[in-house]
Amino acid sequence: MTHAITHINTQARKLWRDIYSQPLSYAVTLLIAVFFIAQPIKKSVATDVSIMLWLLGSVLLISGKVKLSALQSYRKTIIAGFAFFFVALISLLLSDYPADLQKLEPEFRLVLLPLLIVGVYYSGFSTRQLVFALLLGSISYAWITYGQSGRFEFMRRAFGDENPVGFGNGAFLLSAVSAYFCLSFWKTSKSISAVALLASTLYLYAAIASGTRGSFLAIPLIAVFFIFHVRSLKVVIASLTLSAILAAAIYQSPLQHGIDRAIKNVTSYVKGESNNLNSSVARLMLWETAICMAKEKPVFGVGTHQFRPASQDQSLNCKSNLRPFVQAHSLYFNTLATMGLTGLACLLLFGFFLCRESLNVRPDSPHKYAVVIATLTIAGYSLTVDAFFIRFIAEKHLTLLGLMLAIILHQQQRSASQQ
Repeated sequence: MTHAITHINTQARKLWRDIYSQPLSYAVTLLIAVFFIAQPIKKSVATDVSIMLWLLGSVLLISGKVKLSALQSYRKTIIAGFAFFFVALISLLLSDYPADLQKLEPEFRLVLLPLLIVGVYYSGFSTRQLVFALLLGSISYAWITYGQSGRFEFMRRAFGDENPVGFGNGAFLLSAVSAYFCLSFWKTSKSISAVALLASTLYLYAAIASGTRGSFLAIPLIAVFFIFHVRSLKVVIASLTLSAILAAAIYQSPLQHGIDRAIKNVTSYVKGESNNLNSSVARLMLWETAICMAKEKPVFGVGTHQFRPASQDQSLNCKSNLRPFVQAHSLYFNTLATMGLTGLACLLLFGFFLCRESLNVRPDSPHKYAVVIATLTIAGYSLTVDAFFIRFIAEKHLTLLGLMLAIILHQQQRSASQQ
């Protein structure tokens, strides 16, 4: 007992010295913990935290404590993000449908992304602190899910402070990232690995309870990436085995009925045997409408966030028979329709450079694949919903990516100073 108390006191004193020497790091940790906790409860609080992190980055740049040259490692990612915003602006200005510039608020977060990276990078925020924040967020997601889905019986869909699709996709994204940290910390810190595993489990519970099926499309993408990128027999076997286990577990979960129904409905629609307007068939019809719009306006599309008026425009010859939808329920098809081939190209380049440059900054980092895992997860479920650039939902994605980019950049700087 005395030994345990002594150990606790020693760890407490060590933590206090660490906080005293790096107060900004722990202040940012607190903000990010609030961000993840607030995500399923109150979106406006999560937005306020994002604004505070952007302001921190602005102050650091204006004061000269951080130079823009510090972001040199991510220059292509940042340029692609800026290009996407300017294409969105041009597309909106050229649109035949009236709209104000406020519609570009989601895309403007790509312009603000460098500020987030600067603020978190300068603070010294670490991967361990991120895992701690993810754990607190997972408890929040599980608590909301427990209250909304009939306890652990999955009787009702969980949705938090957004619709079930956005809630489930976000929970699965955070589950996938937490699971990766569980594996990457396994050799260096069993305790952090256990914390990440708990967080991943709680997020996965929330994702399944939401009833959302599209998020699990990321699993084969992640497996294929590791098979072709690492090119190791052990990795191939491990990726295929883990994917098979996850697929079997998901299929035996409460999602089984929905998965079977979606496969049946899509198969019937492709064969022309059914026009049942369920969610899967409606998506296919919206994608056809999006392709039609892209053919009519191939370069800049019908206008950023103008899918609804365009789908009801008789003169465009792409009128949808469905009730009006604000998006094509696919990030790719919606971008193609509203921003044309130019916008889709900028979006894909942003994702490509995001992964490539994050791998190049710290190729020796034990957590170097974290950004890739997050990007592929978003890419997977973005096939079925345009959740990346919609108000409030975007924070979850871009903030998480920005945090991990900042951590990698800080690790690079610290490694260089030690050498």
